[in-house]
Amino acid sequence: MENYFVYDLFRAFWTRVVGLFFREIAERNAHLIPKSGPVIFVVAPHHNQATFVDPVILLMHAVRRVYFLVAAASMRRKFIGFYGRCLRGIPVERQQDLAKVGSGKIKLDDRYSEPTLITGVGSKFTQELKPGAKIMLPKNAAQAKIVEIISDTQVRIAKEMKELSALELLTQPEGTAYKVVPHVDQDQMYRAVYERFNKGECVGIFPEGGSHDRTQMLPLKAGATIMALGATAANPELGLKIVPTGLNYFHPSKFRSRAVIDFGQPIEIPMDLVEKYKQGGDAKRQACDELLDTVSEGLKQVTLNTPDLETLRLVQAGRRLYQPTQHSLNMTQQVELTRRFIKGYNIYKDLPEVKELRDRVADYNMQLRYYGIRDHQVETMEIGRAEAGALFLWRLLWLLIMGLVALPGTILNIPVFVVTSVVSKRKAKAALAASTVKVRARDVIATWKILITLGLVPLLYTIYSILAIVFVRRAPHWAQLLVGGAVGWSSFRIYVAAWAMASFMSYTALVFGEQAIDIVKSIRPLFLTLILGEEHTALLVRQREELSSDITELVNELGPKIYPEFSKTRV
Repeated sequence: MENYFVYDLFRAFWTRVVGLFFREIAERNAHLIPKSGPVIFVVAPHHNQATFVDPVILLMHAVRRVYFLVAAASMRRKFIGFYGRCLRGIPVERQQDLAKVGSGKIKLDDRYSEPTLITGVGSKFTQELKPGAKIMLPKNAAQAKIVEIISDTQVRIAKEMKELSALELLTQPEGTAYKVVPHVDQDQMYRAVYERFNKGECVGIFPEGGSHDRTQMLPLKAGATIMALGATAANPELGLKIVPTGLNYFHPSKFRSRAVIDFGQPIEIPMDLVEKYKQGGDAKRQACDELLDTVSEGLKQVTLNTPDLETLRLVQAGRRLYQPTQHSLNMTQQVELTRRFIKGYNIYKDLPEVKELRDRVADYNMQLRYYGIRDHQVETMEIGRAEAGALFLWRLLWLLIMGLVALPGTILNIPVFVVTSVVSKRKAKAALAASTVKVRARDVIATWKILITLGLVPLLYTIYSILAIVFVRRAPHWAQLLVGGAVGWSSFRIYVAAWAMASFMSYTALVFGEQAIDIVKSIRPLFLTLILGEEHTALLVRQREELSSDITELVNELGPKIYPEFSKTRV
């Protein structure tokens, strides 16, 4: 009989921690998760790094216990490894984690007649390389498998490197630095995964292979399909299913932001692909590729994918301007509508009317940036100066009240705010320098904010509690005036009371501080109305109304061509 006490305890702990970081985490289609039997959750995009945020969001909403594949390098770290083992993570050795700098430099002497012959300068190939290992170029520009070690200065690779960045490095007269990536035997990892499946358990995997902050998924690795086909080939009665799982963040690195987790239709493992897999060789690769394509399509149905940030912002603006059948949409409906907008835009982006609307939306966004407001605030500018003035003063009063309530807890936690901001930015900078896929390395920020807060807050509150004891003992007169009967308390009782008070003040600052920030955001459009007058702000309001009407009309015209049941499924 399995004992899940430790797993359930740490799962509960981390779900509370991550739940505190986010203001709201909504789920969609959790009812699709099989209630029994083995399941692979393939999760993308991997927008929050490490063993914490992304996996924990799945743990919060999956109705099953899920055990994740965790990089063995992470499992070897004291802190992360401890929690990874408590959550029964399955270590997987990644080749890049074992890479070592090779001696000397390498180059390609004759890229035309000998494109697979690599020459070393000051290299020690016979000592450092083995057939089956790989050489990796800087910034992971390319990797190549070694098939023959000719001498200390010559090796032959399986196939030529055709990437332009790789050729530029290899054809330099002085050569290029490189790393040696040893061959990794993953049999032990696959056996551990198959054992979980045979017990009817669930395994989670991030098929992109690493975290990133791009607006579209990275190419998927074949590991999940090898697991699925290999396990089913070994046990045809297994009944394994793959559940595509999409993580959609509104602002993944920001404290008290929002997220939506979306579960797709479970994918059954086709037996014809299992038979191909058993044949090995090219048939095995073809089977894995076909199943990987199915998984990729499944993930596209539950994720947001655009070629760049500019397109994502354009689509999000169009979604906000569209007039839905409901007056307001919840988070899951917003994500689904954005997904439909992306699909529609990719299909019809070359139509003249779509191009014209795209330019108008870009101009509208520029106007918003000029005024320093958000789209949803434009409607609040549709009032006269007198009404705007009264509302402005009322909200200033509320802001003062909320700010005063939140101020003590905010002051207590200033060291936390400063340290988390500085350290997370440094970690992001380091991650960006070491990565070839990150854009701004925002995927590491949330994890470091959580880890630093978990370590710093207890330390900080302990210091405050000790200071409270010193204050009561050294200045009993002032303590009598401020806290009354606490002067006669034991040191332990004062310590506990101070801890409880610091926690209460922090929670109060969190609750009232959020409301204060919302009020601050609502004040600017009112201030603009007071300064500019309704005659001026009415132009922006009218621009929004015309855009909203035209976008809604075009969507209602083109929507049925993509979605035949558009009128029934319209959000």
